Amino acid sequence: MTADSPRPAKRRLPRSVKLLILAIVVVLCLIWIGLAIAHRLSHVSAQDARVMTDQVTVSSRLDGRVTDFTLTEGDTLEQGDAVATLYSKPDERRLASLEADVAAQRAKLDYEKARLAMAGKQLKGGMNLTHRQFEASQAAEKAAQARLTEAQREFKRTDTLYKKKSISEQRRDQDYYAYQAALAEHAQAQQEVEVSQALADNAQVGFINGSQMPLPNPDVLHQQVKIAERDLDSAEAKRDEERLRLDDLHVTSPVDGVVDKTLIDQGEYVSAGQPILMMHDPAKLWVEANIKETDVGALRTGQSVAITVDAFPDQTFSGHVAVIGRAATSQFALLPDPNPSGNFTKITQRIPVRIRFDDGPTELIGPGMMVGVDIDISGADPHQRDTQAGSPSGS
Repeated sequence: MTADSPRPAKRRLPRSVKLLILAIVVVLCLIWIGLAIAHRLSHVSAQDARVMTDQVTVSSRLDGRVTDFTLTEGDTLEQGDAVATLYSKPDERRLASLEADVAAQRAKLDYEKARLAMAGKQLKGGMNLTHRQFEASQAAEKAAQARLTEAQREFKRTDTLYKKKSISEQRRDQDYYAYQAALAEHAQAQQEVEVSQALADNAQVGFINGSQMPLPNPDVLHQQVKIAERDLDSAEAKRDEERLRLDDLHVTSPVDGVVDKTLIDQGEYVSAGQPILMMHDPAKLWVEANIKETDVGALRTGQSVAITVDAFPDQTFSGHVAVIGRAATSQFALLPDPNPSGNFTKITQRIPVRIRFDDGPTELIGPGMMVGVDIDISGADPHQRDTQAGSPSGS
């Protein structure tokens, strides 16, 4: 084809086809607008929502130099897992000393109990001995009394016969001296009874046969046992306190969770209460959305929510409204505006709403991530007010 040859005419679509395409486009636009309006009427949306959680700060109760700390961001911990270890050799030596003190006090208590048992046996034996001696002296006194009675009666009989000149004076004198001997014997037996009674009384306080027992009275030893028990309790309390201190030098995880940020390095000296790391439980995430006050009246707890996470736009998350706040976020501003000048510009306030996750790969998300929420209010009654009270800080 030469340069001077005429170009072929372009084929143009028929007018009817153009009108058909235009009509289709207009219909699609109307459908899209209708769907958007229907969605707007049946849903409340917010794009400035964030993933929130209960952030746990792990600290040490004691001062000390960190000798073992190897955790990094993203590590997973279970409750009771080791977080950090502080220098503990002086405390270990002190614990060993207190353990030895407890053993010594326990041995002392056993010794005092053994002395108490032995003193009880000694006192019981001494009491039995003095009781037998007292019974023997009483029996001897009764026998002496019987002989005295017999001697007295015999003397009276012979004295009567002597006065009648029936017997000799020598016989009467014999009976008289026998009667006097019986009196002396009976008096001696009475003295022996009194001595035996005194010995029995003294045995109650630890004196047997006039001499002191080898061990103190059991009542005294019983008090010494009580003192030894108190000393043992005190030693055990000091040991248990040192065990707790030694346990506190090993910082453990208070909950199951993931490490968000470490705040120290191994070898540092930390003070009591100084944060070591921050962590959260991935199973306890929620979304906090600030909803316009003009839309919050249609919200009800339990309404389903579609959640889109900016970091994972292809993932699907579902949830429900858990708590609807009752105070605007402006009330908690660092510098609230009380409007003292009298000038007023009405600004739509935001109400915090907490949304719980129901389904979706929540292990992929973390606190602070930006999300969008789409709350389905199609089933809400606009003429009823929700009686749910609370704030997003509640569950």
